[in-house]
Amino acid sequence: MEHEAGADDDTMSEDREPENGAGGLEVEIEQGEAWHRRLRITVSPRRVASTRTLERERLARSVRLKGFRPGKIPAEVVEQRFGPAIDDRTIRRLVEDSYREAIEDYDLHPIGEPDIADIEYREGESLSFLAEFEVVPEIRLERTGGFRIEQPPVEVGDEDVEQILERIRDDQAAWEPIERRPEQGDMVSVRIGPVGEEEGAEAELHSYRFELGKGRAIPKVEDAIRTLAPGEAGEFEVAFPEDFDDEEMAGNVRMLRIELVDVKQKGLPAVDDAFARSVGDFESLEALRDAVREDVRHHAEEEAEDTLRQRILDSIAEANPFEVPSAMVESYLDRIIEAPEGADPVRVREARQQVYPTAERQIRRQLILDRLLEGGEYDSTEEELDARLAEMGERRGIDSHDLRRKLLRDRQLDRVQRQIAVEKVFEELKRRSEIR
Repeated sequence: MEHEAGADDDTMSEDREPENGAGGLEVEIEQGEAWHRRLRITVSPRRVASTRTLERERLARSVRLKGFRPGKIPAEVVEQRFGPAIDDRTIRRLVEDSYREAIEDYDLHPIGEPDIADIEYREGESLSFLAEFEVVPEIRLERTGGFRIEQPPVEVGDEDVEQILERIRDDQAAWEPIERRPEQGDMVSVRIGPVGEEEGAEAELHSYRFELGKGRAIPKVEDAIRTLAPGEAGEFEVAFPEDFDDEEMAGNVRMLRIELVDVKQKGLPAVDDAFARSVGDFESLEALRDAVREDVRHHAEEEAEDTLRQRILDSIAEANPFEVPSAMVESYLDRIIEAPEGADPVRVREARQQVYPTAERQIRRQLILDRLLEGGEYDSTEEELDARLAEMGERRGIDSHDLRRKLLRDRQLDRVQRQIAVEKVFEELKRRSEIR
């Protein structure tokens, strides 16, 4: 079992025969600060020699030399021609295999790939190297209840319902051609291109179609388009922002030719009973409003429940402090921050630093939840799983047995089982605290 965060550094060394029988390893483990581990792995001369022989034989079977049949090249010739390559292959094989055996033999659970350093190797002697990594923390939760936690309110107002109705109305809108200069919210078809530097040269125009005010074009271009009527064209001096996607245009001022092909105005349908029938199986506008209100309330209840769960986990984290391995946070940031090619590394680093505390808090919550689920106490029963699948099948119009087969095929059944277990965990955690 791993030491708790903040435990004293400790080093142990043992020359032992791993379970897979490979043998020939001496491993020293230094348990550094928090979840940092440093392994000094030494491979015996006998294992180094046998691995090198295997790598030489593998190489001999794959290379072709004039005057020798495939696979029949004498060992001394292979050594003479490919000695350094054999050494490289031997080192790579020994490092990969011995590191894997060491972490399995000592039941370590590294986060990500290790940092390999200080490789010492001489033919005929032992090989040693240093592997540094962080391990998945093993957490002790001394207190998981007795907290006073505020229940987030669930409020659904008429304005929330109307916003959804307006969104549905917008989705049902029809675009109608008009003969006037475009305004905010109009759909425009344009042809745009840089004016040729040579006198008389024609601009190479490209066609675009977008809604004004949605950020599809830079503001200066949209301003120029608004000065044109359908069928008109003009040349405009446009200053491009420093962060423009096209590096050749970024920060520069260019003359552009812009032709306005056509303009369309959004025609919104009336909000009435006919509108309600057009968007679903609703007899009236009031029935649609009721359905929207119910959906909004359901969504608000889910958000409130999610917030409550986060507050519970944060309370547990505060009562049972532990450090989150930086490797886990960095890996999480790699997933949520995708820097575009050529992005300013300083800005990327600043973005990561800004999000780091939020990422750390989210991982801490997840580690606590995983720890609570570890013992299997909250695992779903077959009866609970059957009931959940029946409920899901009814909503989707699928037989629960067919749904089970589909989830198994898609490897999603475990996700449903985990959802049930998570719900049971939080029901228990709520009972242990005062939810106000």
